[in-house]
Amino acid sequence: MAFAKLSHATSMILPKAAAIWTVGIYLSTPVCWAFTLYLLWCEEWVLRLLVAIYLAWIIKGPGRDAAKNVTWKPYMRRWGFWKYLAKYFSAELIKTAELDPSKSYLFGVHPHGVLTIASWINFSTESTGFSSKFPGIAMHVGTITWNFITPIARETLLMHGACDVTKDTLLTLLGRPGSAVMVAIGGAAEALHAFPGTYDLVLAKRKGFVKVAMLTGASLVPVLCFGENDVMTTLKVKRGSFVHRMQQTAKGILGFTLPVTYGRGLFGLRYGILPNPVHHVTVVGEPIDVPKYTGDMHSDEAHMLINAAHAKYVKGLQDLWEKHKDQYAKQRRSSLHIIE
Repeated sequence: MAFAKLSHATSMILPKAAAIWTVGIYLSTPVCWAFTLYLLWCEEWVLRLLVAIYLAWIIKGPGRDAAKNVTWKPYMRRWGFWKYLAKYFSAELIKTAELDPSKSYLFGVHPHGVLTIASWINFSTESTGFSSKFPGIAMHVGTITWNFITPIARETLLMHGACDVTKDTLLTLLGRPGSAVMVAIGGAAEALHAFPGTYDLVLAKRKGFVKVAMLTGASLVPVLCFGENDVMTTLKVKRGSFVHRMQQTAKGILGFTLPVTYGRGLFGLRYGILPNPVHHVTVVGEPIDVPKYTGDMHSDEAHMLINAAHAKYVKGLQDLWEKHKDQYAKQRRSSLHIIE
């Protein structure tokens, strides 16, 4: 009886702990920098020197290449704790087509949401069994460079196989057979439209990922995440208001911004940072082959090919929506819209 009670308590606590841990990773940047600055101002000169050397190494030295070449072993991808994150969201990863491990792939994830929780559940970890569903594919989650010059947070990301989303990095990784990179195409701009029940995408003018695919010959894989915008409750901010200007300033300086948002509270509280435990389903679409292009990327021919590949990608994403919306988006408030 005591064991059964303990088992039940564990099954209730660990999923919430995994969700809190994940939110903590997203909020770790200011904490990590505050701790680092504290160490730089401490009285122990040896410690100050070591921290200064470390910062120089990751910001200007060879340490910068770790996020480009992905030389670290992703030890934390298979961390057993992550299965509780999938349990918290009743998460599913749906495979619709086979992926040839002799090719490379650029996964476009939509919508971005507030936390892009799909990246952690499905692509940064093995909590939904990515490697068993797509054998031979080495997945890397792309994120902004700022994260790789942030002490401690940097190491956490590298141990999950993450990379930065600079052009050089994408060209390097997608030049390797069997390699895949996940990118949240809509980025920070799309995060500001992450309202529950909606699927508003920033995609119309986002064509850089198509150019990368053309330069490497990587196939494009549209990915639709049902429930992503329901993970947190986002409030609408009036355009031109002080908060809106602050969000746009942060996006311009840091490359990311945060919507005005809240989740659930602990111990029965109505508001807090705990994500809403919604059913989260990620559907991986069929790969769209993009022939490698060796000509002038600024030519009329290249522009025509870019637009054609982009249109195929959008069509593939819309097809995913039409096929799965009635099963996984029953509580939707609106349909899939490309708003920018």
